[in-house]
Amino acid sequence: MSYPSKFNKRAAYGGGRLAILDELRGFAIINMAAYHVCYDLVFIHGFDWPWFRGARADLWQEFICLSFIFIAGVCTRFSGRPFVRAFKVCVCALLITAVTLYAYPDQLIVFGILHCLGASMLIYAVLAPLFRGFPAPVGFVLAILLALATWNVVNGVFGIGSFSVRLPSFLYGTGFLFPFGLKNAGFFSADYFPLLPYLFVFLAGSAASPLARLIPPVLGRVHARPLAYLGRHSMLIYLLHQPIAITLLGLLL
Repeated sequence: MSYPSKFNKRAAYGGGRLAILDELRGFAIINMAAYHVCYDLVFIHGFDWPWFRGARADLWQEFICLSFIFIAGVCTRFSGRPFVRAFKVCVCALLITAVTLYAYPDQLIVFGILHCLGASMLIYAVLAPLFRGFPAPVGFVLAILLALATWNVVNGVFGIGSFSVRLPSFLYGTGFLFPFGLKNAGFFSADYFPLLPYLFVFLAGSAASPLARLIPPVLGRVHARPLAYLGRHSMLIYLLHQPIAITLLGLLL
């Protein structure tokens, strides 16, 4: 992530990137690779790990993906070419769909985390003047509230707690609103991260990005070089880690 113009350059390194964000992203990509290895062992090779089918694994997955989406939102405000960045992520997402359709049809990914990130980046690039019009604290709180309100859209519910309503069932029968969490009974995606609620997690990160100016220099410098390296190359690692893991596990087991 490049630092904004008013940011203290002593807190940056290597071309103006903030080490803390790369290190956090590196930590997340390690967790993602470990999660997918566990997924492959359980759902492809039949390992009997009940814990991985329960709430702990779900929380692990949510932590990983929320980290990626939020950090991507933080970084997008400082991108000099937001449409190009969004296009690259969308192309990678479509590549994953094509590869899984051809090589692993039972693990087809129709709208996974990269699809969600690419679409969120594109929406932000188009509506950036609107989003930047909100004061950062207001935008952050509003995005968090909307994320919470849309968290159960995939289950047919909009709202928070007792202030919830059930959405009309016809919205879930169209067959083409699945990017927004409005999926029908026949929809399947091995990795599924709809725009509702995750677009608002992305926008919360974007709203929080001005806080980068408050990051002290000690957090801008590299403290865990391997994590920073992995964070800088997280896209390539994301694209390659599953094919490598599936191939190696297939040879070893």
